[in-house]
Amino acid sequence: MIIAIFTTICLLSLNEYGYSEFGDTSLFVIDNRSLEQYGFNKYDIIVVTKGLESEYTEGSGAFFRYGNRETRSYINFGVIESAERVDGAEDSFYFNDAQVSYNDILGVANGALKIEKLGLILGLLESKWGFMFLIILPTLYAFVYEIYTIALEVKKKSAKELSEVDKDEDENE
Repeated sequence: MIIAIFTTICLLSLNEYGYSEFGDTSLFVIDNRSLEQYGFNKYDIIVVTKGLESEYTEGSGAFFRYGNRETRSYINFGVIESAERVDGAEDSFYFNDAQVSYNDILGVANGALKIEKLGLILGLLESKWGFMFLIILPTLYAFVYEIYTIALEVKKKSAKELSEVDKDEDENE
């Protein structure tokens, strides 16, 4: 039941980029092996919280969005090479050849919670067919079974009451 509720919450909080977002906290699954050198393996679940702009300094590792919504958006990881800070405007950060605004930064790697190997299960549960077969159908089965059990109990009780009425009528004759 807890798994069903957690999966439903994750699905309801998916943003336009395809990962779950809860305010300043993001939850996503590492779906490739390119981050193994940084200690993040394929199918790890990462929970990261966005910090203040001043927390992102040169040399710190950070997760960020890079891509566009129309085609495919990717969550990337990189080490901040430089930061361009402008008063009254949004900061920009440079990762290799990519310029990323503060709005597209998800959080620093140091504060990220890593849950190893559960991303495969979460990915399966969040898929259309996985959600239907592993969450919806068992819940529907349990619901129908409960209705069936209640109907049997009502039937037994009414049969018992009928037999008592018949017994009383036989005694009165």
